[in-house]
Amino acid sequence: MRKKQITDMTKGPVFRQMAVFALPVLLGMIFQRIYNFADAYIVGRYLGDEALGAVSIAGTAMYMMTSIMLGVTTGVSVVISQFYGAGQSKKLRETFAAGIHVALWITVLITVIGTITAEPLLRLLQTGNDLLPDASIYLMVIYGGCGATMLYNFASSVLRALGNSLVPLIFLILSSVMNVILDIALVSWIPMGVAGAALATVISQLVSGILCLAYALKILPVLRISRREWKPDLYLIGQILRYGIPTGLQMSIISISDMTLQAVVNTYSTAMVVAYGVALKVEGLGFQLADAIGMAMGTFAGQNTGAGDLPRVQKGVRSAYLLNVICYGIFCPAVFLLAEPIMRAFTDSPESIQYGMEYMKIFTVFFLAGGILVVYHNVLRASGDVAVTVLMGVSEVITRIGCAFLLPALFGYRGLWYVSPLTWICAAAVGAVRYYTGGWKEKARRNSSKL
Repeated sequence: MRKKQITDMTKGPVFRQMAVFALPVLLGMIFQRIYNFADAYIVGRYLGDEALGAVSIAGTAMYMMTSIMLGVTTGVSVVISQFYGAGQSKKLRETFAAGIHVALWITVLITVIGTITAEPLLRLLQTGNDLLPDASIYLMVIYGGCGATMLYNFASSVLRALGNSLVPLIFLILSSVMNVILDIALVSWIPMGVAGAALATVISQLVSGILCLAYALKILPVLRISRREWKPDLYLIGQILRYGIPTGLQMSIISISDMTLQAVVNTYSTAMVVAYGVALKVEGLGFQLADAIGMAMGTFAGQNTGAGDLPRVQKGVRSAYLLNVICYGIFCPAVFLLAEPIMRAFTDSPESIQYGMEYMKIFTVFFLAGGILVVYHNVLRASGDVAVTVLMGVSEVITRIGCAFLLPALFGYRGLWYVSPLTWICAAAVGAVRYYTGGWKEKARRNSSKL
């Protein structure tokens, strides 16, 4: 292996390793988020609020697809990081091959099922007749190109499992710039409407995925698979699915609860839908901080679980806490103070601006709980305690769906703004109980002994 291209996180200063790993991941996620911001900004400016509302609703529906993909690629990442930590290069390559087979199968399933169910899903979300055509077109293009999304997520997850978070960032920056250019070209210059915005996203992700995979195969000899190793190993496929299915399930059931909340929002005015859509993008941007720290935690915990060093995993958790405090200590006050100009950048509707400001000023107060929640998800999953992460997801669903109907009934539309914060707190409490009671350690020891 080329040591400069990968990072052994089983030794060295914990906080610095996690911070150095998390920073490129964070920047990459921010640029990936630019895909959605560029779509929203350009669609809103050139096509109007109705098209913007349609893209926002489609984005919520897309999360189901993304959840399944992230589950699969997370499964690949966890197993590869454990084999790397245990020093088993052959098993690492075989896992890479098995992951390719699984990714291909899942991509075909998502493409077929997604294109068939796109419009029924939007109707289930109570999408208005004025927004349904554009939302359906946008979603169909995204589902049709989901192979591009899978390609990038798969290639980048493999590199990150080996401690390389910089290269995925570089290629993602390139594709993000391309996405903005294509958005303008396909929405403004070549008037393709919302389909153009979706197509720009697919093309950009395809380019970043191809470049990321080509780099991995060229630079890292450990990933060069022999003809014999291409044969799918059923045990390793089972290991990938053992981590990937619960993760995908956990993310999917969370996405169902998110769609339930979106459906409740959709019963209000278009101004409310637009405001929620924009604020949700800002909330998503904030979660990039948590996800970056969480990915660092997952890779760190996976490698050290493979090496059998659980005290070092606990040091990683403490470092993740500190990173969350630092990041949200900057992000949350900034969003709180800049809520109005953020909303004005996307819409001129005074009503939408007011709604969006209210939501942003509420969720920023609770964001740290969301960050800690992601830490628990990643350390428990990487140590092999995946059943608890599903339980955490179930607690999110119960809390979010229950609050989505109860709080507006008690407090009007403003009750909607407290649904997500209460969900983060409840799910984080479940993770904290499991982590501090130590049950995950036995799972980690058992998994380490099998490597």
